[in-house]
Amino acid sequence: MTPREPIHVAPRWLIVPLDAAVPTDALPIRMAPGPGFGDGSHATTELCLQALAALTPRGRSFRLLDFGSGSGILSIAAAAHLGAVVDAVEIDPHATEHARRNALANGVADRIHQRSALDEAPGPFDFIVANILRSVLLSFAERLASLLAPGAVLVLSGLVSTDAAEVGARYAPLLGGRRPELYEREEWRALVWRGVQGPSSK
Repeated sequence: MTPREPIHVAPRWLIVPLDAAVPTDALPIRMAPGPGFGDGSHATTELCLQALAALTPRGRSFRLLDFGSGSGILSIAAAAHLGAVVDAVEIDPHATEHARRNALANGVADRIHQRSALDEAPGPFDFIVANILRSVLLSFAERLASLLAPGAVLVLSGLVSTDAAEVGARYAPLLGGRRPELYEREEWRALVWRGVQGPSSK
């Protein structure tokens, strides 16, 4: 999928087709049609883009893990505008190829490393974002937590309101017992921990 019209996501994200003109004050993300999830119109993608804009480290390069990267929209946003070097993990080869085309179109293919499995992504990471199914977040809780650098940010999305408590309870013991912040849009939720570290970093 790709937007027919530009999609604005606060504060300044603008998701557009490849050949669209953009205003100079916007942060453009150019997206081609394709099979990968994340064209910018879904609430969970918006929640993650807003978390990236608000919580990524400022004034320095940092390492980001995009788990379930789909179309590459979050990877591209972080690499193109926030200074990230990204490991993007996606098991669907068609979505991976779609994401690679999008990264090339945005001029950041050299800053995004495509991975087909989480075990191929060497940590630690300063920021982890996972916009994916509840069942996957639960299954990979220990591994994701172990990849967090000291002081890292963890964003888990793809959740409806009834998922939030279960996922939060699964991760809290792995993150020093800390409870997450809750981002909300429509019926969708994102759980956000900031300034944490995984068990293997202690």
